[in-house]
Amino acid sequence: MSPPRCAVVWCTDWPVTAAVLAGTAGRGPQFDPSAPLAVVHARRVQACSAAASRDGVRVGQTRRDAQGACPHLVLVPHDADRDARFFEPVVRAIGELVPLLDVETPGRLLMATRGPSRYVGGDERLAERLIDLAVGAIEQASGVAAIGVGIADGRVAAMLAARRSIATGRPIVVPSSSTAEFLAPHPVSVLVPTIGADSDIVDLLRRLGLETFGHVAQLTSAQLSDRFGRWGDGLYRVVTGLDDTPPAAVPPPDDLSVSRVFDDPIGQIDQVVFAAKVLADTIEESLSDRGLVCTRLVVDAESEHGERSSRGWVHADGLASAAIVDRVRWQLVGWIDGDDPPSAGITSLSIVPTDVRHDSAQQRGFWGERTQADDTAARAMTRLVGLLGPDAVTLASWRGGRHPHDQFELVPFASLGADDRRLIPRPIASSPWPGALPAPAPSVVHIEPRPIDVVDGDGRAVAVNGRGLVSAPPARVRIGRDERRVVAWAGPWPFEEKWWTSQRRRAARFQFVLGGERGPDAYIVWLENGRWSIVGEYR
Repeated sequence: MSPPRCAVVWCTDWPVTAAVLAGTAGRGPQFDPSAPLAVVHARRVQACSAAASRDGVRVGQTRRDAQGACPHLVLVPHDADRDARFFEPVVRAIGELVPLLDVETPGRLLMATRGPSRYVGGDERLAERLIDLAVGAIEQASGVAAIGVGIADGRVAAMLAARRSIATGRPIVVPSSSTAEFLAPHPVSVLVPTIGADSDIVDLLRRLGLETFGHVAQLTSAQLSDRFGRWGDGLYRVVTGLDDTPPAAVPPPDDLSVSRVFDDPIGQIDQVVFAAKVLADTIEESLSDRGLVCTRLVVDAESEHGERSSRGWVHADGLASAAIVDRVRWQLVGWIDGDDPPSAGITSLSIVPTDVRHDSAQQRGFWGERTQADDTAARAMTRLVGLLGPDAVTLASWRGGRHPHDQFELVPFASLGADDRRLIPRPIASSPWPGALPAPAPSVVHIEPRPIDVVDGDGRAVAVNGRGLVSAPPARVRIGRDERRVVAWAGPWPFEEKWWTSQRRRAARFQFVLGGERGPDAYIVWLENGRWSIVGEYR
């Protein structure tokens, strides 16, 4: 049995488009649509403009690699709320034609086509109407936005058709009898952006000689399941056109719904999001007890004057509590801060799971895998988030870098799981970062470096010349009014960064051991632009 027919509207590199629209509307910095633009999140390129792509910038590149490929690249700050706010006009415009929509993420819409196609006169006519509506809603960013529309049997085939539509500049409609043939030539690498497949597994498929969907489809479901487990069975369904995760086209049931009615109308988004966190935790706990995971839900908010915002959200891998909260926030930002905001505060909020499926089981581990202590800690942090707010509880996540203050970032606990965001532990067995200081790493890193003075035995300031040589051995360090003797030192390790831009940076790094009444203390010390400072401490 073939899956229901689906349509996908895909605005590629939407974060860049949203940034351009925000500048045009006077709600953010101005960006030239013809310039090479890139949105960087967690030190990697999340989206880039066509000009940046022509210069060699690619989604997924590190910021350093992107700037190396395009030295005049303009970095655009990441803002998920901005992306949702400026995508709302597209959702509303298409919603006038197709009321039952699923928003997978800002920039991508899914819908069932059975009713709409009959209404407008066929799939081809529907695809043309969809692209006209989307283009009209973001006409101010016509120089940077690329929009594709694809219609096919199943979500994945429709998404791939939309990707091809972006490249060809016209809607793509795949006949029901040609789904497998349409999918066969696609490289397995498209599994990463379409179904969120792990890039390591995709690399393994390619090393096994399975370069395309057609190559994988030649294997049986049992063979793929033996090698890849549950994921292999799902992979077989995808590559053969039996995708079973289409958007829903029926009113949601009430049995799993949760809601909250506010005694006083609320005008602050943060207060509603706080309430949404409690509802989302209730949904996740209820589904977890049944061994289920939610892949689609409907968020419905109503104002005191009866105005409503109702939106479907879908994610094939499942929506955890943090991901649900993100969707609620995006929807409210697009509604309250949009062109047609509610005239009164919000009085009710409901979240209705409409598509659930069995969750893959997780075995407790004996040798460092998930343990009961992990679940206990997660529940405790969830309670803290509920008491203190979504950004109050953070965890350290490895992101790599040459300098100690670059190597980790604090990630809000509430954001883990949303849009595939995950905590990255430090890779113990990985090779050293090029140009990084040698081990051990400092235990304390100062956000604001502490200024100091470093002098030699004659009381003269120590300097480093252009060849990286010190003028004299460091003898004493003045920290405020305290002067301490240098017991041992190592360095300098000079570095020069971004020499091709106006943000050029050149400095020399040292490790100092200072004597004192409490015993020796070790520090990481920098000399930059003639000024010494402490950036880290070993304790």
